[in-house]
Amino acid sequence: MSLRFVSERTFNVHGLTFAAKEWGTPGATPVIALHGWLDNAASFDVMLPYMNNLHVIALDCAGHGNSSFRSADSSYNIWQDVAEIMGVADQMGWQQFSLLGHSRGAIISSLIAGTFPDRITHAALIDGHVPSLADAEGSAVQLAKSLYEHKRFGCALPSFFHSFERAVQARINGFIPLQESAAILLAQRGVREEARGFYWHNDQRLKAASQMKLTRDHLKDFLTAITAKVMIIQADNSPLNRREKEDESFSWIASLYLLNMPGSHHLHMEDQAEQVAEKVQMFLNAAD
Repeated sequence: MSLRFVSERTFNVHGLTFAAKEWGTPGATPVIALHGWLDNAASFDVMLPYMNNLHVIALDCAGHGNSSFRSADSSYNIWQDVAEIMGVADQMGWQQFSLLGHSRGAIISSLIAGTFPDRITHAALIDGHVPSLADAEGSAVQLAKSLYEHKRFGCALPSFFHSFERAVQARINGFIPLQESAAILLAQRGVREEARGFYWHNDQRLKAASQMKLTRDHLKDFLTAITAKVMIIQADNSPLNRREKEDESFSWIASLYLLNMPGSHHLHMEDQAEQVAEKVQMFLNAAD
């Protein structure tokens, strides 16, 4: 039986409210699904109905979708998500579970799997697992840039559009192009309307640089600590092309299955969604 959408859920972690979409059946294989940068929990709406025997909590990460924005003195460094995701898992009563991550969500999944290797059994990562790295000597400049941008974006208003359709079109033609059907799904959850028009309801501070970037040694320490089985799906037509550091990082993951598939960065929401779901399902079932 294919997965069905159950209900909207909320979790309170560290004073923040996290919204989520619950799919599947309690008692089935537990999975937390993490979307990409400026996306939301609807990111998995297309692929999940092709799957079965799972209990999925698809989260709106902090600052996205229907979840809380972080406080004025906080930021959106990727490692801050780790404790929040684990807080959700604790409230679900999941001592062990799998991760399904896309893009930024895949990077965060890698950090979680390395930080809590005894709790993550599988990590299915779609078009992303390596953050942008930096050398340690650039740390002072990076922090200054982050603080400046945090202040600038903290005062910035989102872009307003005359109609819902214009907001959707902006996403279709954005930094990473998106098929119309996928953009509409994200917009149905992520676009709001007020007196000035329609806008994407994401914390503008998500656009600020990280306070610190991980170095090669940092990343190696996280990835070599992973004991979960890991599958990385790379999209052939993704603008996030493979880099030399990604090839090197593959050797740091003890149990890795690497798969190249046709499609763009959001292939799990577009024409290849059923094929992506099939590969993830096989991966999750293989080690049961």
